[in-house]
Amino acid sequence: MAKAMNTVFGIGIAILIFIVAMLGINVFYPVPDIDDFNCSEFRVEKLAPCADNLTVGECNALTSQRTLALDNTEYQECWDRFDDARDTYSTNFFLISNILGFIAIIVSMFLFSMTNIAAGTAFSGLALIVFGFMVGWQHTDDVVKFIISLIITAVVIKFAVIVNRRYDQQPKKKKKK
Repeated sequence: MAKAMNTVFGIGIAILIFIVAMLGINVFYPVPDIDDFNCSEFRVEKLAPCADNLTVGECNALTSQRTLALDNTEYQECWDRFDDARDTYSTNFFLISNILGFIAIIVSMFLFSMTNIAAGTAFSGLALIVFGFMVGWQHTDDVVKFIISLIITAVVIKFAVIVNRRYDQQPKKKKKK
């Protein structure tokens, strides 16, 4: 029963740390919102309404043509600013989540005597790192991704070796016959 509870609490801790980290990032570094850029104001119909002698179909066709004929440079510039902000956000999110994940993995080594807490903390750190790669993959420079993944991989392997050595050095219980 104790092993089952340790497993449940370890998984719960991993999920909760991940949720807290994601919420913390969103609170202190929110995702860019298209509404903040007011791009829709450039698509508003700025021309006079249809004349009275046009049918509804003709008016709709004319309105559609007028909307397409509007100067779209401001509209495109607005969307370009939004895309740039989103790209910057993705790169920064990659860095933030990898740093938080790395910290969680390091903290887990100090909690080693409490297996479920250490495992949950380490797993949440790994989940933060993986999620950071998923969000920032397209917008983060490959060299940065390589260096960060190399460092994290080396540290995780080193910690795995430490964990394995600790378990190998523990006296094994003799089975009763």
